[in-house]
Amino acid sequence: TPRLFGVSRPGSSGSTMPARDKRERDRDFSRSDSGREKRPRGGGIDDDKWKRGEEVGKESDKRPVFGGSDKKDEVENKEEIAKPDYGSSGKLEKSRQIKKNGIVLKHSEPPNAAIPDRRWRIYVFKNDEIISTLHVHRQSCFIIGRESRVADIRTDHLTCSKQHAVIQFKYKSKVDEAGNTITKICPYVMDLKSANGTKLNKQPIEALRYYELLEKDILNFGSSSRDYVILVVDEKEA
Repeated sequence: TPRLFGVSRPGSSGSTMPARDKRERDRDFSRSDSGREKRPRGGGIDDDKWKRGEEVGKESDKRPVFGGSDKKDEVENKEEIAKPDYGSSGKLEKSRQIKKNGIVLKHSEPPNAAIPDRRWRIYVFKNDEIISTLHVHRQSCFIIGRESRVADIRTDHLTCSKQHAVIQFKYKSKVDEAGNTITKICPYVMDLKSANGTKLNKQPIEALRYYELLEKDILNFGSSSRDYVILVVDEKEA
C-alpha cells in the first residue's frame, strides 16, 4: 500500500502533523539561533528597547540591565545606611554654665563645698611688708584674677589672668587610728589654666587640680612678687 507523506498508518502509535505545519515549524527553527533567547512575536516591540532590556510587557517581564545602576536606588540605600548622630550639641553644657555679671565662670563649686568654720586669713606681703589682709572665711569660694566683675581677690599684675585661680573650701574626711571618721572643712587652691601659672610654696602647681592649703603656706600668681600667706586667726585674736 503506498504511504502518504504526513499521514499516519492506521493502528500505529504516535501522531503526525500535517505537512504544511511541519514546514512552518522547520522554517521557524532555521531562523532562530541555537541556545539564544527568542524575541517574542507580536506586540510591536522596538529592537533597541529589547537590546537594552527595557520593559517589554508586564512589570515582572523586565530584562535586567548589566553594567549599570539606578541612581535613585543608590540615594535611597545611602539614606537607609546613614546612622543617627548622637554627638553633643553643646546645649546641655551651656545650660550648666555659671555666670557672674554676665561673664561665664571657669570654676563651679563641687558638691562637698562648704563655708569654713574657722577664721582663715590671707596676708599679702610685698617686700616683707603686709599691704593687705583678706578675710576668706565668709564664703566657700574665692576667685582670684584681674577681672574686677568676677574676681573676689583682685590681682592687678599684667602676668595674671582674668580668672587666674580659685581658693575653694570643702569637706575633708579622715579616719583616725580608732576607726572613727573625722570630717573638717579645709581650704584648697586650684589654678584655672592661667597663662603664667600658680605657685605653692614657690613650686608651680598643675592646672585644674586641687591642692590642700595648710597654715603658713605661700601662694604666688603669675610673675607677681607679692606673697599670699595663709593663716588661721584664733577667736581671741579676732
